[in-house]
Amino acid sequence: MEIKNLLAGHLDLAQMTVSQPLGLRNPVEQKQAGEKTRAELHKAGQEFESYFVSYLIKNMRETVPKGLFDRKGEQVWYSFYDQEIAKLATQAGGIGITAFVDAYAEKAAKPRAFS
Repeated sequence: MEIKNLLAGHLDLAQMTVSQPLGLRNPVEQKQAGEKTRAELHKAGQEFESYFVSYLIKNMRETVPKGLFDRKGEQVWYSFYDQEIAKLATQAGGIGITAFVDAYAEKAAKPRAFS
């Protein structure tokens, strides 16, 4: 049996395409990938901060004594209200979690000098 016949049914590794690691891409592609990653991190930071602020508002609301006419339906609407308030607060600057994530992403994007 010849080696050609043996390998004919197997996958040709020379024809496979592999994406290059970020460090081997040209500078334009690296910049675009870095900006996309930072934008995704910014969005994730905003979503986490919004969730966290909503959680804080919910817990603060639970400390208020319940009135005589406490209804379950109101709790659902208050949860939606708390989420919207948290989202708007985060977009207005929030409590700093998004800024911290942005600063971390910026620091991680800077090239490091080898010593």
